[in-house]
Amino acid sequence: MGEPLPALFDYTGKSSIYMSSFSKTVAPGLRVGYAVLPAELVGAVEAVATASYITPVLLGQATVWELIRRGAFFPNVERVRALLRARRDAMLSALERELPEGSEWSRPEGGYFVWAELGVDTADLLARAADAGVGIVRGSDFFPGGRGGQTSARLAYSYVSPNEIGEGVAKLAALV
Repeated sequence: MGEPLPALFDYTGKSSIYMSSFSKTVAPGLRVGYAVLPAELVGAVEAVATASYITPVLLGQATVWELIRRGAFFPNVERVRALLRARRDAMLSALERELPEGSEWSRPEGGYFVWAELGVDTADLLARAADAGVGIVRGSDFFPGGRGGQTSARLAYSYVSPNEIGEGVAKLAALV
């Protein structure tokens, strides 16, 4: 996958807050997050966090702590990156093989999705794709008021196996 991109925090340091989670690097359902912030904000942010929930996800926090304590966090990130790379490559290969001439798509260096320009109304395609067992997200869902992206779709490669990706893209291509 591509090189990690810097966060705004990397440029501004103490004048910004960086928030993230472990859900994409450890496990999708793991709802444990963290914040890196200026020392003078710690008390106020802690008070808001404490007032916002009854109790933190203690089992999830303990899981993350153990993963870090045992030195397994970064090797796990590399394992996840390798899995995603294989899935991304399977998606790109299947799109190249299956989609009709004139279709275009992004070639992400990382992440979980490909943005595809399919040349058909994806609002209409959405239900037919779902009936065929293929999940897509309409491109218009990513534009304010749905004004744009009518023939685009976001295709996820993060959840399914490379074989399932090939099958799904073949089904989608038949519908396009």
